[in-house]
Amino acid sequence: MKTDRFFKWIWNFNGLVLFIGIVIGTLFISYQIVSVFFKDEVVEQPTLNLAQDDKKEEKWSLGYPRKVGNTDFHFIPLESEKLSVEKKERGRMYENFSGGSYTPTRSKNVLLINGNTNQAVWLFDSIEQLIIDINPLVNNEFNKNSITRGISYEVINSDTNKDSKLDYTDKRTFALSKVDGSGYTEIISGYNRIVESSLNSEGNLFVVFINNNEVYSMVIDLLTFKVLNKSSLPKVGDS
Repeated sequence: MKTDRFFKWIWNFNGLVLFIGIVIGTLFISYQIVSVFFKDEVVEQPTLNLAQDDKKEEKWSLGYPRKVGNTDFHFIPLESEKLSVEKKERGRMYENFSGGSYTPTRSKNVLLINGNTNQAVWLFDSIEQLIIDINPLVNNEFNKNSITRGISYEVINSDTNKDSKLDYTDKRTFALSKVDGSGYTEIISGYNRIVESSLNSEGNLFVVFINNNEVYSMVIDLLTFKVLNKSSLPKVGDS
């Protein structure tokens, strides 16, 4: 009786081991099949030879392409992984606000392409500036019959705080161009921040900006890129 019970225990134990082995084998085979059919392919980004970089310190990439309103033109930013345009030292690492090293892409030029003729032109002749905003000036972005009157840019051209690099702490330049990038004209230089930029009912550009704690507004003719009116906003209580 005891012998039968012993062999029965052995049989149950062997069955349990066999069951565990089958489960583990099934899971392993399933994992291998899933890995083969669903594994992510790591595609290394190619190095783009779009700007001179003798020291091989830049990693150039093309940013997200956008259409200039309802025109046939497109613009594609030329971006670098470097945090800023350094004016003296090169190869330095900068830290973000949390203390970790981080190098987001920054636009250092922009390519404008005619979708009909396939003609492409760079907005600038160099990579010695930072473009922090590019905005097609469209009456109504969601109306297929809307008119695109140009492109506005916010650019950092100079090291205004003398820290040997160009970044968001420097003062900015607000500029305009035609939809094909021609006629590039600097409208405001040395301001701190654009508060509002929008087309008015007459098709001119209305801009509110801050410069040295003073707030200004102005209206710009988008045919000539001339400032039609500029004034400092009144303080509370001023008549």
